Amino acid sequence: MLKSMNPSTYKETLDYIYGFVDYEKLPGASPRRMNLDRIEALVEALDHPECHWPSVHVAGTKGKGSTASMIASIVHQSGYRVGLYTSPHLVSIRERIMVNGVPISEEEMSQLVDKMRPVIEYTHQESEGFASSFDIMTALAFLYFKEQNVDLAVIESGLGGRLDSTNVIKPKVCAITPVGLDHTDRLGTTIPEIAREKAGIIKRGVPTVSAPQTPDARTIIREVCSRLECSLCEVGTDIHYTIQGEDTRQQTLDIRGREQTYHHLTIPLLGEFQACNAATAIGVVELLTQHGLSISADDINRGIREVRLPGRMQVLEHQPWLILDGAHNVMAAENLTQTLQRLFPSRRSVLVLSIHQDKAVDELCRVFADYADEIIVTTRRVLRRRQADPEKVAALCRQSGTLVHVTSSVSDALEMARTITTPYDLICVTGSFALVGETMEVLQNLEPEETLSR
Repeated sequence: MLKSMNPSTYKETLDYIYGFVDYEKLPGASPRRMNLDRIEALVEALDHPECHWPSVHVAGTKGKGSTASMIASIVHQSGYRVGLYTSPHLVSIRERIMVNGVPISEEEMSQLVDKMRPVIEYTHQESEGFASSFDIMTALAFLYFKEQNVDLAVIESGLGGRLDSTNVIKPKVCAITPVGLDHTDRLGTTIPEIAREKAGIIKRGVPTVSAPQTPDARTIIREVCSRLECSLCEVGTDIHYTIQGEDTRQQTLDIRGREQTYHHLTIPLLGEFQACNAATAIGVVELLTQHGLSISADDINRGIREVRLPGRMQVLEHQPWLILDGAHNVMAAENLTQTLQRLFPSRRSVLVLSIHQDKAVDELCRVFADYADEIIVTTRRVLRRRQADPEKVAALCRQSGTLVHVTSSVSDALEMARTITTPYDLICVTGSFALVGETMEVLQNLEPEETLSR
């Protein structure tokens, strides 16, 4: 494979990647004829890097990134070299591709994309339609994990599962986190339709772990596993968790897996849904031990304790409380507001809010407005094509009788939030990971990475 004569800068690399169609930022713009042809052509031309490491594949509506991160953390704490591919990112696209918790560097990313360019251009000519930026990132992650000689790669499905670019891997274990209504413009308008798309990652004979599901989703997952002759391990049936205690920093769990019971696990993540994610992750890890990985109860304890997930119930400040959470679908919003009510029962709450227009905007507004004392809907400076109109969001939130403001920037929204709160109140930035990432940029005085290439 030929290298570029003149090495690309990181900015040029971003220009190149974002020069391809980005279905994450174009609501409802998935191809009419969706298939895996483009990513299959890419990995074939790259000599199938995804075949050089064993993998775990994780799909679902809520918690798949958290579950994938927990699996990776546990296996890393067991002494293995672990790749982790997730999406979306918060501040830098490099966050999507990690080895042992460290993102791919700017230099490594530019060098690998330069190596891939001849292949990308060739497959453009030979394949029907163009690769997407997510196809490019997925192939890049696979190649990076090969070059890094990882012992395991944990791969989070981007959108859906059956037709997601990640679904070219042959995993050792599959996991399905809770399934709910999300991306209904692309995956279907009912739970059974969406569950069937998520269950599309399940491969014949590959053991699968499922988080607790609605009856409709559980039926679909069980049917798929039965048809493909896969063993199915279900949280709530085969694996059980008990929350022993929680505060505003962490929670303590007991998890009874299929192999043994893990007592007094400390997880630095808040919310019962994270306890469920931990139980799902442990179910996966127990199955990995059947594939030759040596993972002890102490490794599991350390892995759960050391996991770090920015933008998920992340507490940044205390007077007033400032919390970031990328809740972007109804299931996530309900979990977030219930957790905030439980942990901060008597505090006045102000939400800083931005929602993507391809989400269930009406229902999200209802959930957030029923909880908040006051809401600030803000315009973001990037990804505006996907952002639901702030005035429309504000109007929907006002239907619940909540006081709502609209600002033209995230910095203005944060300033207003601090103005209208006391040290005893709570500010929560939520509605999308894009808003959470931009908030981090504002608070840290960072230049947005994506505006460098647009």
